[in-house]
Amino acid sequence: MKDPSFTVSRDSTLWQNLKRGDEQAFNEIYEGCYPLLLDYGLKIKRDEEFVKDCIQEIFYDIIRHVDTLGRTDNILFYLFASLRRKIFRKLRYDKTYCWEERYFAGMPGLTASSSEEDLMDRERINSRKSLVKDLIDQLPARQKEALLMKFYLYLEYTDIAHLMDLNVQSVRNLVYRAIKTLREHLKGHLH
Repeated sequence: MKDPSFTVSRDSTLWQNLKRGDEQAFNEIYEGCYPLLLDYGLKIKRDEEFVKDCIQEIFYDIIRHVDTLGRTDNILFYLFASLRRKIFRKLRYDKTYCWEERYFAGMPGLTASSSEEDLMDRERINSRKSLVKDLIDQLPARQKEALLMKFYLYLEYTDIAHLMDLNVQSVRNLVYRAIKTLREHLKGHLH
């Protein structure tokens, strides 16, 4: 998932300006990425204050180590990776994930129709969303995380592999096993 206001060439320029100490570049990155980081962090740990603290620490670290920052042409990806590492370090790999109904709103086939005559369809879809949520909660933590990144954040397998510190095939396997498990459980519940 990439904010359309951030592009490779713009990210690269903005990051270079930040490294030169440009306060406006820092503010632009902070304001542009903060909501996306908060949303992403809440998928990992359902504790808004905890996630906000982690985000603040990331930006504090950036300011503190601005002279040693590496290069990036994808600021949001860089910050997602930083936030993920920060949260897991603080939690010491506590793999509790947050899956709420609103996270499924944008997934194909799970959104409810808004017309009044489709009330029964909406109830059926809401029931299905609730079932999917419950089934996802039962998946192993790494499978849940891979699904979140692939189908909510729309990240490529290579990016997910980098974030999760796995190879691409391992990520594909996690997603495949998660989907297979969900299909098997859904088949049993829907028939």
